[in-house]
Amino acid sequence: ADPDVEFAEPDHRRFPHAIPNDALFPGQWYLQKAATTPSAVDAIGAWDLATGSKGVVVADLDTGVRYDHPDLQPATAGGRLLPGFDFISDRDNANDGDGWDADPSDPGDWLTASESALGPLSGCPVGDSSWHGTRVAGIIGALTNNAQGVSGLTWNAWVLPARALGKCGGFDSD
Repeated sequence: ADPDVEFAEPDHRRFPHAIPNDALFPGQWYLQKAATTPSAVDAIGAWDLATGSKGVVVADLDTGVRYDHPDLQPATAGGRLLPGFDFISDRDNANDGDGWDADPSDPGDWLTASESALGPLSGCPVGDSSWHGTRVAGIIGALTNNAQGVSGLTWNAWVLPARALGKCGGFDSD
């Protein structure tokens, strides 16, 4: 209202970004600002608004999870992983000795040259275990801001593992 003032900005209170203290967060390029890495999700900008809601459950349909992973852990031990299910019906592809069951633990999806050459896994790609489901579960909801390991996109949600991929992928029927 002062005629001597041409322009004024409101004086808003500002706070530091919600940046987690996890040791490996600086290397998680996919959570960094999208302006510097086009495929990133700008988690820092999102965390300034919210870090996730308690009670939300995110399903991870993948190779299963390692319940002993220090950045995940079972919910009963203070971690993020709920009991899930193993939907792989083919025993050879499952690599855990059985078909459908209530254990979505990832036994590994490694495949040897001899397994790829003959039998039910013939033609599948040879390789070491990817532990893909555990990695994805970590991206979704690793224990965050605990000064260790990696950061998860949500700091509060539960992760429900649904094992649907084995040594050689998975089937729609599973």
